[in-house]
Amino acid sequence: MENKEMFSHTIQIAGESYPVRLTKEEKEIAKTIESEINAKINEFKIKYLVKTTKDILSMVLLTYAFEAKKIADTGPDLTDANAKIERILQRIAGHESA
Repeated sequence: MENKEMFSHTIQIAGESYPVRLTKEEKEIAKTIESEINAKINEFKIKYLVKTTKDILSMVLLTYAFEAKKIADTGPDLTDANAKIERILQRIAGHESA
């Protein structure tokens, strides 16, 4: 496995900051994901009149989980992506209880 240089980066989701360490390539992907998630959050706030951040994040997570499941059933193995999602969820859960 190739050693890649890791950089500190902060992802802003629903007004909260999440520090992560990423490669240069992942940083560009993270910016896209950050933008997409925040757009989806705003869409759900308006479309469903959901008030709590926890509910909105849950709805976004479910949306991505369904999309990932569809791809997993017809596409490549997503074990690594699922592990990353699990780590993000654990950080969010830890951040909300603080």
